[in-house]
Amino acid sequence: MDTTAERQDIARYTIPLTESKAKEWIDSLSITDFGDTTKRVYHGLADLNRRSLSSVVRIRIGERLRPTFDLMLKNLNRHLSCRAFPLPERGQRIFDLNQSLLLEFSGLYQLAALDMITRDEVNKRALQTSIYRVLDYLGIYLLSTYSVYVRTRESIWHDIHHMYLLAAERGLDKMKVSDGHEGANTIEERYIQLNALPLFKPYSLRQEEVVRIARYVESMTPSIKLSNEPLHIDANQDFVHAAMLNNDEPAVIMPYRDLPHSPTVRVLNLAPVILDIDKQIRELSQESVSGLILKNGLSRNLLKRMVFHLTTIRNRQFNRFPKEEKVAVVLGMQGVIEAVKLAYQGGSSEQKREEDILFDNMLYGEASLVTGSKKSLEEAKSHMQIWDMINSSIGGYGLRWTHKESSAVRVGELIGLRDISNDNNTWIVGVVKWMEFINKQGLYCGVELLSAMVQTLSVTSVLNREVSQKFPQQGLMLPSIDGLRSDPVLLLPAYIFQPGDKLAIDLQGREEQVLLSTLDECLGAFAYFRYKFVTEEDKVQADDDFNSLWAEL
Repeated sequence: MDTTAERQDIARYTIPLTESKAKEWIDSLSITDFGDTTKRVYHGLADLNRRSLSSVVRIRIGERLRPTFDLMLKNLNRHLSCRAFPLPERGQRIFDLNQSLLLEFSGLYQLAALDMITRDEVNKRALQTSIYRVLDYLGIYLLSTYSVYVRTRESIWHDIHHMYLLAAERGLDKMKVSDGHEGANTIEERYIQLNALPLFKPYSLRQEEVVRIARYVESMTPSIKLSNEPLHIDANQDFVHAAMLNNDEPAVIMPYRDLPHSPTVRVLNLAPVILDIDKQIRELSQESVSGLILKNGLSRNLLKRMVFHLTTIRNRQFNRFPKEEKVAVVLGMQGVIEAVKLAYQGGSSEQKREEDILFDNMLYGEASLVTGSKKSLEEAKSHMQIWDMINSSIGGYGLRWTHKESSAVRVGELIGLRDISNDNNTWIVGVVKWMEFINKQGLYCGVELLSAMVQTLSVTSVLNREVSQKFPQQGLMLPSIDGLRSDPVLLLPAYIFQPGDKLAIDLQGREEQVLLSTLDECLGAFAYFRYKFVTEEDKVQADDDFNSLWAEL
């Protein structure tokens, strides 16, 4: 390559240091070839952030670049709506690029802000713009990490708190901006949004739930107050939501008595949010609608989880103990059903006797039998993944996935676990409560135990209403467990059944009827129902009630 060509190539990937030349460079970016544009912007920002430049010019270049940068982010984010975690190799590269771009772009404004303060050449409007952009794009950075369950970069919250504090000290935190983020017209409001979202435990949410709650927080931001001390309404509660400006963590819920009295503390008054969520739950309950019905993007089940996270200081219910063993894993309700069926295919007469006992236990609410399996795992290897179990407790397990390929695991999905050290070990059923990917370590999951006993079933019909779906529908029956769950439950496909349904079910050849009483949860592709068996007495009573109706006519 000749010298002229080299200079031209360098110029393509270098943002000029004068405003007029930078404008020409930005105008030359293609809005149709995002691959080339992304490459140029990435290298251009990396170079610009490592060169000396007037703060005002740096900000103006950033503002000129921002519309193109936002379009570029939207294009990248299209590739990050994924159901496979950890992200596949290409997805991981796109995610890394997305995060690097966000850090470089927010870094542009952060450099400008710190340079103005260091030189004591503060232009209030320019400083306000700089700090707001830092918080805004770090907020987008955080939302991206939550959405794909990646641990946030160390020191990210230090930067967020520091920028906010600089603004508050100079009276810029409440100044209006003309083109702010949705629901955030000031630095303080954007800071509130960044701190409020982690309070809902985003690593325990499904991808789409993270986005829905983020939008809800945006809509509620104007009603959330930030103060140095708790408001009177907060003081009447046992808990408080507070951010510590001198640490590297977002706001947390803590006992009121533990709140430090320090100028570096900021308290979020989330009472209006809690009241609004509670109101939505009550409205949905009064409408007697299914918990699956969405209102403003939020289901009744999700609303209940949201208010739980905002009002509950969680202490681990059971001690966890380190454990090092390999476990076979099947994902999703259908995977669990197939694994359990396979385990009992061709079972011995002894197995059949155990099944009879299991059925009786479920029928009468007892929970003394742990189901077994006599079939070799070799028959089901194609449907299984091998995970590391790293800890266990009475209520759940900690798992780790270290393979390069992605797992289909998702938050809120059913999961079957089985110790592979012995073919006689049983299938246990749980639900994935949270996920977090840590670079060079793997994907970590927390699994809540639902039952160490399980029985497959088929719903052959709904007896008391018309249902459009085809039957039979497969499901699982779980007995009560002392200390964990007082009632037996049915796990059924989501979006089909509702409380009050009378179901005809087939329990491996036994015809029974059950009445669905309460929809406790609906996570992913399954719904979690309490139920009771319809006895012969119930059927006779129903007939008597019907006959008495004729007599009254």
